[in-house]
Amino acid sequence: MSQSERLQYIIRKLNHCDGVSRSEIAEAFEVSGRQAGRDIEYLRERMGAPIVYDAKTRRYHLATIWETYSNIDERLILTGAYLKSLFSKVHLGPYFEEAITRSLYDGISDQVRRVLDRIEYRGQHFDIPDWSILSTVIDAFASNRCLEISYENREGQLSHRTIEPRRLISYNNTWYVLAYDHKRQSARTFHLSRIHSASTTEKAMEHDIQVSGKGYGIFLSDQLTEYRIRFTGNAARIVSTQVWSDEQRLAWQDDGSLVMSLKSSSIEELVPAVLSFADEAEPLSPPSFVEAYRNQVRRMAERLAEEK
Repeated sequence: MSQSERLQYIIRKLNHCDGVSRSEIAEAFEVSGRQAGRDIEYLRERMGAPIVYDAKTRRYHLATIWETYSNIDERLILTGAYLKSLFSKVHLGPYFEEAITRSLYDGISDQVRRVLDRIEYRGQHFDIPDWSILSTVIDAFASNRCLEISYENREGQLSHRTIEPRRLISYNNTWYVLAYDHKRQSARTFHLSRIHSASTTEKAMEHDIQVSGKGYGIFLSDQLTEYRIRFTGNAARIVSTQVWSDEQRLAWQDDGSLVMSLKSSSIEELVPAVLSFADEAEPLSPPSFVEAYRNQVRRMAERLAEEK
Protein backbone atom coordinates (compact mmCIF):
# COMPACT_ATOMS: atom_id res chain seq x y z
CA MET A 1 0.00 0.00 0.00
CA SER A 2 1.06 3.61 -0.60
CA GLN A 3 2.65 5.91 1.93
CA SER A 4 -0.39 8.21 1.84
CA GLU A 5 -2.58 5.34 3.07
CA ARG A 6 -0.13 4.58 5.88
CA LEU A 7 0.01 8.23 6.89
CA GLN A 8 -3.79 8.47 6.97
CA TYR A 9 -3.90 5.35 9.16
CA ILE A 10 -1.33 6.80 11.58
CA ILE A 11 -3.09 10.19 11.71
CA ARG A 12 -6.38 8.50 12.57
CA LYS A 13 -4.77 6.37 15.26
CA LEU A 14 -3.11 9.41 16.80
CA ASN A 15 -6.33 11.43 16.80
CA HIS A 16 -8.88 8.82 17.83
CA CYS A 17 -7.04 6.09 19.72
CA ASP A 18 -4.48 5.83 22.49
CA GLY A 19 -1.69 6.32 19.99
CA VAL A 20 0.04 3.83 17.73
CA SER A 21 3.09 1.59 17.77
CA ARG A 22 5.52 0.79 14.98
CA SER A 23 4.55 -2.86 15.16
CA GLU A 24 0.88 -2.00 14.58
CA ILE A 25 1.75 -0.01 11.47
CA ALA A 26 4.08 -2.72 10.20
CA GLU A 27 1.47 -5.44 10.69
CA ALA A 28 -1.40 -3.45 9.14
CA PHE A 29 0.55 -2.64 5.98
CA GLU A 30 3.09 -5.47 5.80
CA VAL A 31 6.09 -3.12 5.98
CA SER A 32 9.15 -3.15 8.20
CA GLY A 33 9.33 -1.51 11.60
CA ARG A 34 11.96 0.84 10.16
CA GLN A 35 9.55 1.97 7.46
CA ALA A 36 6.90 2.57 10.10
CA GLY A 37 9.41 4.67 12.03
CA ARG A 38 10.23 6.69 8.91
CA ASP A 39 6.53 7.38 8.40
CA ILE A 40 6.23 8.71 11.94
CA GLU A 41 9.30 10.90 11.46
CA TYR A 42 7.79 12.20 8.21
CA LEU A 43 4.65 13.28 10.07
CA ARG A 44 6.70 14.90 12.79
CA GLU A 45 9.28 16.71 10.63
CA ARG A 46 7.43 17.43 7.40
CA MET A 47 3.86 17.84 8.60
CA GLY A 48 4.43 19.35 12.03
CA ALA A 49 2.79 16.59 14.05
CA PRO A 50 3.39 17.05 17.82
CA ILE A 51 4.27 13.36 18.22
CA VAL A 52 6.05 12.07 21.33
CA TYR A 53 7.18 8.57 22.25
CA ASP A 54 6.22 6.82 25.49
CA ALA A 55 8.99 4.34 26.34
CA LYS A 56 6.82 2.53 28.92
CA THR A 57 4.02 1.65 26.49
CA ARG A 58 6.30 1.74 23.41
CA ARG A 59 3.66 3.81 21.67
CA TYR A 60 3.57 7.17 19.92
CA HIS A 61 0.89 9.71 20.77
CA LEU A 62 0.16 13.43 20.41
CA ALA A 63 1.56 15.79 23.02
CA THR A 64 -1.11 18.38 22.15
CA ILE A 65 -4.12 18.64 19.85
CA TRP A 66 -2.98 18.55 16.23
CA GLU A 67 -5.31 21.24 14.89
CA THR A 68 -4.41 20.80 11.23
CA TYR A 69 -5.42 17.14 11.10
CA SER A 70 -8.04 16.82 13.82
CA ASN A 71 -11.46 15.55 12.62
CA ILE A 72 -9.88 14.40 9.37
CA ASP A 73 -12.83 12.11 8.45
CA GLU A 74 -15.30 14.95 8.79
CA ARG A 75 -13.13 17.32 6.77
CA LEU A 76 -12.75 14.77 3.98
CA ILE A 77 -16.50 14.19 3.91
CA LEU A 78 -17.28 17.89 3.52
CA THR A 79 -14.61 18.23 0.84
CA GLY A 80 -16.14 15.26 -0.96
CA ALA A 81 -19.60 16.83 -0.79
CA TYR A 82 -18.30 19.97 -2.48
CA LEU A 83 -16.60 17.90 -5.17
CA LYS A 84 -19.75 15.85 -5.89
CA SER A 85 -21.69 19.07 -6.38
CA LEU A 86 -18.96 20.38 -8.67
CA PHE A 87 -18.95 17.16 -10.74
CA SER A 88 -22.71 17.51 -11.33
CA LYS A 89 -22.11 20.85 -13.05
CA VAL A 90 -18.69 20.58 -14.67
CA HIS A 91 -19.06 16.94 -15.87
CA LEU A 92 -15.52 15.59 -15.90
CA GLY A 93 -16.71 12.15 -16.93
CA PRO A 94 -16.88 8.89 -14.94
CA TYR A 95 -13.16 8.05 -15.18
CA PHE A 96 -11.85 11.29 -13.66
CA GLU A 97 -14.69 11.65 -11.18
CA GLU A 98 -14.20 8.12 -9.83
CA ALA A 99 -10.42 8.52 -9.67
CA ILE A 100 -10.65 11.79 -7.71
CA THR A 101 -13.36 10.49 -5.37
CA ARG A 102 -11.47 7.26 -4.72
CA SER A 103 -8.28 9.15 -3.91
CA LEU A 104 -10.18 11.39 -1.48
CA TYR A 105 -12.26 8.74 0.27
CA ASP A 106 -9.71 5.92 0.52
CA GLY A 107 -8.46 7.28 3.82
CA ILE A 108 -11.88 7.57 5.48
CA SER A 109 -12.66 5.08 8.22
CA ASP A 110 -15.18 2.33 7.50
CA GLN A 111 -17.54 3.64 10.17
CA VAL A 112 -17.76 7.08 8.60
CA ARG A 113 -17.82 5.71 5.04
CA ARG A 114 -21.27 4.24 5.73
CA VAL A 115 -22.85 7.70 5.98
CA LEU A 116 -21.37 9.23 2.83
CA ASP A 117 -24.61 8.98 0.86
CA ARG A 118 -26.42 11.09 3.49
CA ILE A 119 -24.22 14.14 3.04
CA GLU A 120 -24.49 16.54 0.13
CA TYR A 121 -23.73 20.13 -0.76
CA ARG A 122 -26.20 22.26 -2.71
CA GLY A 123 -24.88 25.60 -3.91
CA GLN A 124 -27.33 28.33 -4.85
CA HIS A 125 -25.71 28.82 -8.25
CA PHE A 126 -22.54 27.95 -10.10
CA ASP A 127 -20.83 30.07 -12.73
CA ILE A 128 -19.92 27.93 -15.75
CA PRO A 129 -17.18 29.72 -17.73
CA ASP A 130 -16.92 29.92 -21.48
CA TRP A 131 -14.37 27.15 -21.97
CA SER A 132 -12.69 28.83 -24.97
CA ILE A 133 -12.24 32.08 -23.00
CA LEU A 134 -10.93 30.16 -20.00
CA SER A 135 -8.51 28.23 -22.21
CA THR A 136 -7.14 31.49 -23.64
CA VAL A 137 -6.68 33.00 -20.18
CA ILE A 138 -4.81 29.90 -18.99
CA ASP A 139 -2.67 29.98 -22.14
CA ALA A 140 -1.73 33.58 -21.29
CA PHE A 141 -0.70 32.41 -17.80
CA ALA A 142 1.44 29.64 -19.26
CA SER A 143 3.10 31.74 -21.98
CA ASN A 144 3.40 34.92 -19.84
CA ARG A 145 1.77 36.97 -22.60
CA CYS A 146 -0.77 39.79 -22.50
CA LEU A 147 -4.40 39.38 -23.53
CA GLU A 148 -6.55 41.47 -25.83
CA ILE A 149 -10.13 41.26 -24.56
CA SER A 150 -13.56 42.62 -25.38
CA TYR A 151 -15.25 43.32 -22.03
CA GLU A 152 -18.79 44.26 -21.02
CA ASN A 153 -19.16 46.28 -17.81
CA ARG A 154 -22.11 46.34 -15.38
CA GLU A 155 -23.94 48.90 -17.51
CA GLY A 156 -23.66 46.73 -20.63
CA GLN A 157 -21.03 48.96 -22.27
CA LEU A 158 -18.42 47.16 -24.36
CA SER A 159 -14.75 48.14 -24.34
CA HIS A 160 -11.50 46.70 -25.66
CA ARG A 161 -8.64 46.23 -23.22
CA THR A 162 -5.10 44.95 -23.07
CA ILE A 163 -4.59 43.16 -19.78
CA GLU A 164 -2.00 41.07 -17.99
CA PRO A 165 -3.93 38.27 -16.22
CA ARG A 166 -2.31 37.35 -12.89
CA ARG A 167 -4.95 35.52 -10.88
CA LEU A 168 -8.06 33.45 -11.65
CA ILE A 169 -10.38 33.47 -8.62
CA SER A 170 -13.74 31.88 -7.87
CA TYR A 171 -15.65 34.01 -5.38
CA ASN A 172 -19.23 33.20 -4.36
CA ASN A 173 -19.27 30.61 -7.17
CA THR A 174 -18.42 33.28 -9.76
CA TRP A 175 -15.13 33.39 -11.68
CA TYR A 176 -13.01 36.55 -11.87
CA VAL A 177 -9.72 37.44 -13.55
CA LEU A 178 -7.43 39.70 -11.53
CA ALA A 179 -5.22 41.53 -14.01
CA TYR A 180 -3.15 44.61 -14.71
CA ASP A 181 -5.19 46.82 -17.06
CA HIS A 182 -3.06 48.81 -19.51
CA LYS A 183 -5.89 51.30 -20.12
CA ARG A 184 -6.33 52.11 -16.42
CA GLN A 185 -2.65 51.49 -15.59
CA SER A 186 -3.63 49.65 -12.42
CA ALA A 187 -4.93 46.33 -11.14
CA ARG A 188 -8.53 45.55 -12.06
CA THR A 189 -10.94 42.68 -11.48
CA PHE A 190 -12.81 41.34 -14.51
CA HIS A 191 -15.88 39.09 -14.34
CA LEU A 192 -14.89 36.14 -16.54
CA SER A 193 -18.38 35.67 -18.02
CA ARG A 194 -18.38 39.31 -19.23
CA ILE A 195 -15.30 38.74 -21.40
CA HIS A 196 -16.83 38.34 -24.87
CA SER A 197 -13.60 37.55 -26.71
CA ALA A 198 -9.96 37.02 -25.80
CA SER A 199 -6.74 36.43 -27.69
CA THR A 200 -3.11 36.26 -26.63
CA THR A 201 -0.65 38.80 -27.99
CA GLU A 202 3.08 38.68 -28.60
CA LYS A 203 3.68 41.20 -25.83
CA ALA A 204 5.14 39.73 -22.65
CA MET A 205 3.59 40.57 -19.29
CA GLU A 206 5.61 43.12 -17.31
CA HIS A 207 3.53 44.09 -14.27
CA ASP A 208 3.07 41.99 -11.18
CA ILE A 209 0.14 42.52 -8.82
CA GLN A 210 1.01 42.73 -5.17
CA VAL A 211 -2.06 42.88 -2.96
CA SER A 212 -1.21 42.69 0.72
CA GLY A 213 -4.50 44.03 2.06
CA LYS A 214 -7.11 41.66 3.41
CA GLY A 215 -10.79 42.40 3.42
CA TYR A 216 -14.27 41.34 2.44
CA GLY A 217 -14.95 40.21 -1.09
CA ILE A 218 -13.10 39.85 -4.34
CA PHE A 219 -12.02 43.47 -4.85
CA LEU A 220 -9.02 43.46 -2.52
CA SER A 221 -6.80 46.47 -1.98
CA ASP A 222 -4.26 47.93 0.38
CA GLN A 223 -6.71 50.79 0.99
CA LEU A 224 -9.41 49.33 3.22
CA THR A 225 -12.28 51.02 5.02
CA GLU A 226 -13.99 49.63 8.11
CA TYR A 227 -17.71 48.93 7.74
CA ARG A 228 -20.26 48.11 10.44
CA ILE A 229 -23.52 46.21 9.92
CA ARG A 230 -26.30 45.38 12.41
CA PHE A 231 -28.18 42.08 12.11
CA THR A 232 -31.36 41.20 13.98
CA GLY A 233 -33.62 38.17 14.42
CA ASN A 234 -32.77 35.08 12.41
CA ALA A 235 -30.15 36.97 10.38
CA ALA A 236 -28.15 37.57 13.57
CA ARG A 237 -28.14 33.86 14.38
CA ILE A 238 -27.11 32.95 10.84
CA VAL A 239 -24.29 35.51 10.60
CA SER A 240 -22.93 34.55 14.03
CA THR A 241 -21.70 31.27 12.48
CA GLN A 242 -20.39 32.76 9.22
CA VAL A 243 -16.95 34.07 8.26
CA TRP A 244 -17.21 37.01 5.89
CA SER A 245 -13.62 38.15 6.48
CA ASP A 246 -10.65 36.69 8.32
CA GLU A 247 -10.39 39.85 10.40
CA GLN A 248 -14.10 40.42 11.13
CA ARG A 249 -15.37 41.21 14.62
CA LEU A 250 -18.77 40.18 15.96
CA ALA A 251 -20.38 41.83 18.99
CA TRP A 252 -23.72 40.87 20.50
CA GLN A 253 -25.73 43.87 21.72
CA ASP A 254 -27.98 44.18 24.77
CA ASP A 255 -31.08 44.23 22.52
CA GLY A 256 -30.14 40.85 20.99
CA SER A 257 -28.83 42.25 17.73
CA LEU A 258 -25.40 41.40 16.32
CA VAL A 259 -22.98 44.02 14.99
CA MET A 260 -20.33 42.94 12.51
CA SER A 261 -17.25 45.06 11.87
CA LEU A 262 -15.06 44.26 8.87
CA LYS A 263 -12.80 45.95 6.37
CA SER A 264 -13.41 46.15 2.63
CA SER A 265 -12.30 48.14 -0.38
CA SER A 266 -15.68 48.08 -2.12
CA ILE A 267 -19.19 49.17 -1.15
CA GLU A 268 -20.49 47.44 -4.29
CA GLU A 269 -20.15 43.99 -2.76
CA LEU A 270 -21.38 44.84 0.72
CA VAL A 271 -24.68 46.49 -0.27
CA PRO A 272 -26.09 43.35 -1.99
CA ALA A 273 -24.90 41.23 0.95
CA VAL A 274 -26.88 43.40 3.39
CA LEU A 275 -29.94 43.48 1.12
CA SER A 276 -29.98 39.66 1.00
CA PHE A 277 -31.13 39.67 4.65
CA ALA A 278 -34.08 41.98 3.87
CA ASP A 279 -35.25 43.97 6.91
CA GLU A 280 -33.08 42.00 9.35
CA ALA A 281 -29.87 43.83 8.37
CA GLU A 282 -28.86 47.47 8.10
CA PRO A 283 -25.58 49.33 7.55
CA LEU A 284 -24.34 51.49 10.43
CA SER A 285 -21.18 53.13 9.10
CA PRO A 286 -19.48 54.78 7.31
CA PRO A 287 -22.05 57.33 6.00
CA SER A 288 -21.20 56.54 2.36
CA PHE A 289 -22.17 52.91 2.98
CA VAL A 290 -25.46 53.91 4.61
CA GLU A 291 -26.25 56.28 1.75
CA ALA A 292 -25.43 53.68 -0.95
CA TYR A 293 -27.71 51.18 0.79
CA ARG A 294 -30.58 53.67 1.07
CA ASN A 295 -30.23 54.69 -2.57
CA GLN A 296 -30.45 51.06 -3.64
CA VAL A 297 -33.55 50.46 -1.49
CA ARG A 298 -35.11 53.65 -2.91
CA ARG A 299 -34.48 52.52 -6.50
CA MET A 300 -36.00 49.13 -5.77
CA ALA A 301 -39.09 50.75 -4.25
CA GLU A 302 -39.48 53.08 -7.25
CA ARG A 303 -39.16 50.17 -9.65
CA LEU A 304 -41.84 48.21 -7.81
CA ALA A 305 -44.13 51.26 -7.80
CA GLU A 306 -43.70 51.64 -11.59
CA GLU A 307 -44.60 48.00 -12.18
CA LYS A 308 -47.89 48.50 -10.33
